[in-house]
Amino acid sequence: MASELQLVAITADGTANTGWSDSAAELLDHLEACWSRFLPDSDVSRLNFACGEPMRVDPTTITLLDAMIDAWHTTEQRFDPTTLPALMAAGYTSSIVDPRRVTILPSGVVRLDGLDAVALDDPTLDDVQIDRAASTVRLPVGLTIDAGGIGKGLAADLAVAHLLRAGLLGAMVSIGGDISMGGRPPEGDWTVLIEHPGRRNDVDDLVGTIALGGGGVATSSTRSRRWRHEGSERHHVIDPWTGSPSTTDLSSVTVVARSGWLAEAHATAAILSGSQHVIDYLDRHDLSGLAVASDDRVLTTDDLAELCSESGSEPRL
Repeated sequence: MASELQLVAITADGTANTGWSDSAAELLDHLEACWSRFLPDSDVSRLNFACGEPMRVDPTTITLLDAMIDAWHTTEQRFDPTTLPALMAAGYTSSIVDPRRVTILPSGVVRLDGLDAVALDDPTLDDVQIDRAASTVRLPVGLTIDAGGIGKGLAADLAVAHLLRAGLLGAMVSIGGDISMGGRPPEGDWTVLIEHPGRRNDVDDLVGTIALGGGGVATSSTRSRRWRHEGSERHHVIDPWTGSPSTTDLSSVTVVARSGWLAEAHATAAILSGSQHVIDYLDRHDLSGLAVASDDRVLTTDDLAELCSESGSEPRL
């Protein structure tokens, strides 16, 4: 998933065992094989090329579609996993870890059963048809999906659930900073470090730390995954209303939610709100979070105000 993977486990006997990490890695490899838009035989790629035909998919892909649709509605349609054409138009067509892997979308006239396929005027996620019994999904003509960040958050959630089913007492999984935690935490809490988006890998420049009993944490940033396209610098946070990289004055937003996928969706939605409205968005959705503006101001919900205080205390949620 073009990200660093970190796994933390609480075992019953306190001993290390590579078996649990190997099984989690196998699951994550399977999810990437199903969800990556850079793999031509993935479920996501096949759905994007199906042009209105129902496709049989892995059950985890239906879980992904469920999360996408739920997130789209929950975030007031600010999080939109159907902006892939806009992302590609901005220049993000190949994998950042392997430029030989590229995303290809259908173009031109599409014919189904000898007839021209007719696209809806504005197809949305509400037009996706899911047959759970048959494990098939039909995307309307003209609609494409990209697992993107929500895929990482959901994959972390599924990996944690897998590890707990395997007998671990507690587990934390982080995929590129999208974090999911479940079961018994170490010494009472899971501790999450919040990095400053412009000063990574310098512990003295952390925004702060949060102690959590479980759930998910995710960060959306306009400073990560940047590239130059047609003479200007672009980033991967697409504004669904303009179809272009967002002009938000926020560098990053970190959100705490009940799951990794939901935290990721809200972080993406919140960063679009800009510094004037980001806290209103988080409060309106009863979320804990913080935002770092392009001028390095740190904005927080009331419960995380200590994060910016001189006391250096660790907010607990």
